[in-house]
Amino acid sequence: MTLVETPVRRSWMVAYALAMIGVAAGWFGPIQILLPEQAAHLAGDSGKEALLALVTAWGAAASMVANPLWGIVSDRLGRRRPIFVAGTAIGVVGLVVLSAADTTALMVTGWILVQVGLNGPMAALAAMIGDRVPEGQRGTVGALFGVAQIIGVILGTAVAVVAGSTALGYLAVAVAVPALGASLLIINREQPLRAPEKRKWHWPGGQFAWAWVIRFLLNLVNALVLVYLLYYLSDEVGVDDAATWVLIVTVVNVLFAGVFGFAGGVLSDRWEKRKVFVAAGAVILAAGTALMALVPVVPVVLAASVLVGVGWGAYIAVDMAVLTHVLPDPDTRATMLGVANVAGTLPQMLAPVLAAPIVTALGGYRTLYLVTAGFALLALALLPRLRAIH
Repeated sequence: MTLVETPVRRSWMVAYALAMIGVAAGWFGPIQILLPEQAAHLAGDSGKEALLALVTAWGAAASMVANPLWGIVSDRLGRRRPIFVAGTAIGVVGLVVLSAADTTALMVTGWILVQVGLNGPMAALAAMIGDRVPEGQRGTVGALFGVAQIIGVILGTAVAVVAGSTALGYLAVAVAVPALGASLLIINREQPLRAPEKRKWHWPGGQFAWAWVIRFLLNLVNALVLVYLLYYLSDEVGVDDAATWVLIVTVVNVLFAGVFGFAGGVLSDRWEKRKVFVAAGAVILAAGTALMALVPVVPVVLAASVLVGVGWGAYIAVDMAVLTHVLPDPDTRATMLGVANVAGTLPQMLAPVLAAPIVTALGGYRTLYLVTAGFALLALALLPRLRAIH
């Protein structure tokens, strides 16, 4: 593997984080607010859940295919900028289509375009860590990659709320995505990584596979915590205003994940350690989800949300640093990071499928969150397989 030795400047890190915030805002602004409102408008109260499920399922399927494909194209070109620009443009077109969508077909088409498009800059941003960032800074920049996604969730949701209408919300997000990415295009002056004809696809081997499985398991934990949070708070915990409590729990979770994610990334570079942060994240996630299972009362749920936020932050602090370290071939960096991103999107599809039968027929929320804790502990048990990581 070609080692990157020149440190990246803080200005590059800021531009990089802004670009990631823009991509996340383009994804999560629609998911949190705009798509549900649009589904309710088109299908009414009786059909809104089915329509939203249909639209998001098609989008998730498209996302799983698009990210590795963008990576393959990026590796073949030997450039990240064209992928960033082309994907952003497609994503913006999808948001504009959604702003005018008045049928199910248009809504599905628009969301597929958003998912396919925004996976382009996502793939480019992931690959830039390996291309531009030396090993000693990958914890910090990788943490920025994860924390910026958290900030993007908040920004995208806020923009959608402030806009006041679904159409204006989509258009506002469509402006925010390229605006936030523009500074990185200006500051990130790249040269072709290698002549395209020399590029060959290589499977990285067992270390990458184990990192992929651990990433999948911990993303599945996070998805299972959130998928039925509204129903858990109303049906199991028994709060009166479940929607407000979802917001409170989410803010607590995001705050602690962001703080510990960034701090953990900086510390992991300083200590030159990655594995200990993954282990800590898995243990703390297991503790938080076990608390949700065993003591479903408001004060304990708030404490559990702190633990889940801290655990998730500890993991995302080193997530990208671990992945880029186990890629032995720089010629397929974007391709394989695209494959790695499937480990982040696939749990979003599987979480409802796994959770529904557990909640309805296999013991309810207690069983659901104990199983979730078990997935975190399984990730911990597999961690020694990552022998290449310190």
